[in-house]
Amino acid sequence: MEGAILAIGNELVSGRVPNVTSFWAAERLSRYGYRVREIVTVGDEKEEIVFYLRHLLSKAHFLLISGGLGPTEDDLTNEAAAEALGLPLELNPEILARIRETEKRQGLPAHPLREKMAYLPRGACPLSRDLSVAGYLLREKDRLLFFLPGVPEQFQRLLIDRVLPVLLETFPPRETLCTRTLRFFDLREAEINQVVKETVPPELEVGFYPVFPEVQVVLTARGREDREVRELLEKAVKVLKERFPEHLFGEDEEELPLALGRMLRARGATVSVAESCTGGLMASLITRIPGSSDYFLGGAVTYANSAKVGLLGVPERFIRLFGAVSQEVACAMAEGARRRFGADFALSVTGIAGPGGGSPEKPVGTVWIGLSTPTETVARKFHFPGTRHEVQTLSAYTALDWLRRYLLTGNLYPTYRFAKTP
Repeated sequence: MEGAILAIGNELVSGRVPNVTSFWAAERLSRYGYRVREIVTVGDEKEEIVFYLRHLLSKAHFLLISGGLGPTEDDLTNEAAAEALGLPLELNPEILARIRETEKRQGLPAHPLREKMAYLPRGACPLSRDLSVAGYLLREKDRLLFFLPGVPEQFQRLLIDRVLPVLLETFPPRETLCTRTLRFFDLREAEINQVVKETVPPELEVGFYPVFPEVQVVLTARGREDREVRELLEKAVKVLKERFPEHLFGEDEEELPLALGRMLRARGATVSVAESCTGGLMASLITRIPGSSDYFLGGAVTYANSAKVGLLGVPERFIRLFGAVSQEVACAMAEGARRRFGADFALSVTGIAGPGGGSPEKPVGTVWIGLSTPTETVARKFHFPGTRHEVQTLSAYTALDWLRRYLLTGNLYPTYRFAKTP
């Protein structure tokens, strides 16, 4: 079955806000065997919304429409939907009661712009069971129209909890589809592509998606027999794991920090961090994983040299003799973090993220990463390309990946393409 996506909002067509919901939805729908025929993005213009609703409805079995359901004057999706389908707008008393309850709880006066959110096209069925977020389903003959909020978190929750179950019941996939996303770090797309060409059977669909700083490879198998489809996919995944035992760090939703956390938890080990140029990014990546308190003890953002000395015990003479961006300081930072927090392992990052601050000896992108283990502390020099954000991101991910690969292999010096000899 084929669908289409219509994303609505001036913020999308102006480029101020990326259209993440449409592309996320297309990828998610493809996992269940649904093909997205077209993705259209329009501004908050009623005539445009009406035109594209009719246009897409003529060629798709279902539509996902996001945005324009809020309380402001430029939220026009409900009016446009009613006009496109020739339906009147009707007051939903339950939604109005929920709006009034929210206004009372927040101490807000009743407002007609908020009230307009309760006027939906006739036949609209709210998607949120507790009416806490906007969104509804309309059935137009044998077509389904899902109107969803533009807020990514709300959109994604409704799509998973409400939209997909309705689609699977109404339009069951005609074939078995299995998909697997493999996540690689510190490999170029071309390197992975060459191995895929040599090893993955042509019956599998392969997609390459550079999602900085990773490369994601999506394998899709289709067929009528569920067992055969799954076996074909599993064989291909097994081969790629064997060819990339260190660089393939996770599958599907397993981010690199999650993969590292899983390994630390399995060992009963703990980690701490000391950061300079990454400004807390390592700690943020680790702690956005639920349950990270099992293995993460703490971190120190020691941006100033005085903080490196005072908080981590970095000897002042190291900074004076070698500079803050040096092997000696990176090692001292890692050792200081492991000692101060009492962790089994510690990581440190000190570098020049740019765009200024570089020199011929230490150009922008020069980063030293330290790893302190229960038996040894080492530091490695890297030169990362790109903007300040890219240098910071590559630094943080490389540090976490270094510890992951050490736990995996016991090798303190795995190969990295941006690593430099001291």
